[in-house]
Amino acid sequence: MTERVAIIDLGSNSARLIVMHIYHNGAYNLVYNQKESVRMSEGMAETGVLTRDSMWRAIATLKTFAHMCELVKVDKILAVATAAVRNAKNGSEFIALVHQHTGIPLQAISGEAEAHLGYTGIINTIDVDNALLFDLGGGSTEITLIRDRHPAEMFSLPFGAVNLTEKFGSQDKVTDAQLASMREHIVTRLERLPWIKRLGLPIVGVGGTARNIAKMDQKRKNYPFPKVHNYRCGPMAFDELWRTITKTNLAQRRKYPGLSSERADIIIAGTTIVKSLLDLSQATNIVISGCGVREGMFLEYYLSKQQQTEIIPDILMHSTHNMLLFYKGNEAHAYHVAKLAETMFDGWQSILRLGRRDKKLLMVAALLHDIGITINYYDHARHSAYLVENARLFGLTHREQMLVAVVVGWHNGASAKYVRNKLYSEFLDQYDWQIARKLALLLALAESLETTQLGLVHDVVPSVSANQARLRLLTADPVTIERQAAEHHRKWFKKELELDLVIE
Repeated sequence: MTERVAIIDLGSNSARLIVMHIYHNGAYNLVYNQKESVRMSEGMAETGVLTRDSMWRAIATLKTFAHMCELVKVDKILAVATAAVRNAKNGSEFIALVHQHTGIPLQAISGEAEAHLGYTGIINTIDVDNALLFDLGGGSTEITLIRDRHPAEMFSLPFGAVNLTEKFGSQDKVTDAQLASMREHIVTRLERLPWIKRLGLPIVGVGGTARNIAKMDQKRKNYPFPKVHNYRCGPMAFDELWRTITKTNLAQRRKYPGLSSERADIIIAGTTIVKSLLDLSQATNIVISGCGVREGMFLEYYLSKQQQTEIIPDILMHSTHNMLLFYKGNEAHAYHVAKLAETMFDGWQSILRLGRRDKKLLMVAALLHDIGITINYYDHARHSAYLVENARLFGLTHREQMLVAVVVGWHNGASAKYVRNKLYSEFLDQYDWQIARKLALLLALAESLETTQLGLVHDVVPSVSANQARLRLLTADPVTIERQAAEHHRKWFKKELELDLVIE
């Protein structure tokens, strides 16, 4: 049974709606995304009350969201409000108004619940075992220390980019004194958390400020790929970015490359929180997550329906399998090709000289090599490469995703057009291209041994002797077609590995 789930996250600065489609085969995919600026916490610093303007601004936005949910035929709405609403004296009155005018079952969640949802969204989409997570919103900043992928400490700081901006008046040009006061205020709070100090771990950030840091850094570096999720920024690069921004006025920031103009007035406060976290924890780098509370809400819902644990054991294989199902790939064929490719990788390791991580990349490529057939069978290797390049594959760096795309594109034979592709050539160096050719060769051999898609070659025994690489096929059938297809790659094998391939 298919299902459409809407997730609404009403933050202190923005309101967001995503719609996820769960298909009958268990695959899921994002089908709609909308973001509106609502500035819920505007004017709250003095009174602790949501202003009439901010409430009706939010209700107008939520009415639009409710209408959209009707149009796209949503089956279920999960809606949460964070810092501004939970801290407001009139928060419950606002929630009642929302229900009355929109029918949306909005719930104000605690700082701890928000931190947990952010953690669920990040840990299932970013491959880190130990890190300091931060979810920087308009009115609060949730911090979670993770050890071995589990939360060890959680804390919700009562300030975010909007209320800190109001408190220190940093909307336009800031003086050195203002900036020093703001930093002192942040650091004083952070120093009460001894588990943050001198961690020497990556910090993983989610929220509008974090995404804008990635976009600004990408613009500065002419980064060739617009993807924000799993983008990495070193402490020195961030420090330079922060110092540049703090010297600008509002008009200059509105034109700053990569910075959203609607965030220009609150970016100094936002980046100063990140700067303080970075310095105090002595972080190795900043990793940006495009997934947070909304994805956490969806995954909690989805995984409980699938009767799976909240922490996905292997996020790369989970997201790869999800892509295979989403593109309606032939599962039996894909997994059999992956098994044959893996056996060859292990058996010929002495001549391949590749690492454990390379084997993982080969598995992803093997499972997704045929998904381009959904576009067109002819030239499907190229279509598959494009889909892999842009897929929501979690647990791969941007470079690894490009490498897998090339391997997939080469599964019928290496082609120079990929080397000439500017996007791939900017990410991959000479050594990466060598890895790609070797992995593509294994994939091409494995696929050729499954040409009829009947599983006739149920296993292989690869070995190396003298100047030959041998491949014994375990089968109860003459497998004429499979053998013929595999023989086509002998020349490529000789060129790549400098050995004759004997298939027996």
